[in-house]
Amino acid sequence: MISELIRSYRLSKKHPGNLDFLDPVTRSFRVGFRDIDFNMHINNAKYLRFMERARWDHPVQTGAFNKMWKHKLNFIVAGIEIGFIREIKLFTKFDVETRYIGWDDKYFYMEQRLLVKGKIHAYAVVKSVFTQKGKVLSPQKVMEYIPTQLRPEVLPEHMELWKNMSVAKRAYAS
Repeated sequence: MISELIRSYRLSKKHPGNLDFLDPVTRSFRVGFRDIDFNMHINNAKYLRFMERARWDHPVQTGAFNKMWKHKLNFIVAGIEIGFIREIKLFTKFDVETRYIGWDDKYFYMEQRLLVKGKIHAYAVVKSVFTQKGKVLSPQKVMEYIPTQLRPEVLPEHMELWKNMSVAKRAYAS
């Protein structure tokens, strides 16, 4: 994804974002031949690639990219859960909407929705951290670097349930 880093850097220099960090951000794509499987729709693994590319676009559109670059902040996905609702076929134009919905003492939580003509075709929840010089920063510290005018509400119930499931999976795997 080095190409996305370079793209983000260039875009952030030309067009500093004007959205708030907690605003939803949309990036559009079109399904190509390299994205499909034998069923002529997006391969499951490709969904994750499109979502990754959209996550790179979020800090550009919100103006956070330059602050992340300046303070050497790195974004790392710690967990992801995706549901495939409807297929997205070859040549279809679709959007990936990305937004942070809150944080706790350690993790940021975001949702990503893949939409075709406004209709949800896939939905994912993402847990992430920001690091600086290899150390995980608390969300409170990150917000000192990337201020936001908005404040997240309490995490939605489905995010709390997912958090609890993640803790249980980690305990089971140990």
